[in-house]
Amino acid sequence: MLLLLSWSCVLVLAPAVLGLAPVVSRGVRFFGSRRPVRVWNDESAPIWDGDPLTVVVWNMQFGAGIRQHFFYDGGLAVSTPKDEVLETTTAIGEALAGAEADIVLLQEVDRRSRRTAYVDEFERLSSILEGCGLSCRSSASYWRVPYVPHPKHDHLGRIGMHLATFSRFQIESATRWQLPLLRESRIRRLFNLRRAALDLELRRTPRVEKPLSIVNTHLSAFSRGDGTLERQVGAIREKILDPKGDAPWFLAGDFNCISPYEDPNNLGEEADLYPKDKTDVQPLYDRYNAAFSSPDVLLPTYKPFRAARPDRTIDHAFASSDVVYDNVTMLDTGGRFLSDHQPLRLALRFPGAVASP
Repeated sequence: MLLLLSWSCVLVLAPAVLGLAPVVSRGVRFFGSRRPVRVWNDESAPIWDGDPLTVVVWNMQFGAGIRQHFFYDGGLAVSTPKDEVLETTTAIGEALAGAEADIVLLQEVDRRSRRTAYVDEFERLSSILEGCGLSCRSSASYWRVPYVPHPKHDHLGRIGMHLATFSRFQIESATRWQLPLLRESRIRRLFNLRRAALDLELRRTPRVEKPLSIVNTHLSAFSRGDGTLERQVGAIREKILDPKGDAPWFLAGDFNCISPYEDPNNLGEEADLYPKDKTDVQPLYDRYNAAFSSPDVLLPTYKPFRAARPDRTIDHAFASSDVVYDNVTMLDTGGRFLSDHQPLRLALRFPGAVASP
């Protein structure tokens, strides 16, 4: 009876102990479907006037670099030495500073995590990017747990991983959207990632007729066809994109899905990570304006640990129908692989955003 009572206490108290209990802020539950998140605005930054934008999208692999073979990829490494984290994060910041970007969308930005020596990568990147005019920003957590008791040989411990968006233009608002979780036990969910989307609206001048939304996301990995990715894609469509109506938007990030033009059977032992019939990101390709509109313009973005070069595309970008892609390329990182993902650089125009004279 005492043992049962103890476990009951653990189940009741665990969310609060782990920092996962719902917290009320401005009437929005912390892990509800949506909530406002903090915006750091530079009041001297320009206001968007309908100008073309250059956007960089990059999963930075929590600033850990590619020297370690991590446990989730079949290796043993759990953490990265502090000097390596600082070196990699600085190199990523410098590559972004040289990109002449107006918007930067980053995934896997660690903030004071044990595995990256408690470095606040968001603050470090902010100090670098402010120097090149990317002085407005927002950040939303999607893995925040005081202690993760996994893997067995070396616990992850404290985790704080964020989506981060940086902007040259002032930000009107930012919203964190909670996406559907993996189908797993409630205990595992206490310690696991809570995938999300960071939806940011730019402040605009009076001549810009419609608001522009920039959506940054990172969908679930290792779901192995349990329907999670399908539900996450559906939530993005139904809750975030379609309600925007005819207002322009841009969505990008790490979708952990290959493109419709790739065959998972060509990926060897990793073929089972992806559905055989059609990719879970197919509905976005079917419905929206995709940056990779054909196999001729497809760019491989993900490099497995043992691969010499990227061998698949799991980072994607989509936009409303009135957005024009002028150019989609890889960002030059000086010949170095700074993450297992390669950064995309997209030049966009918004001809329908400005009201006719």
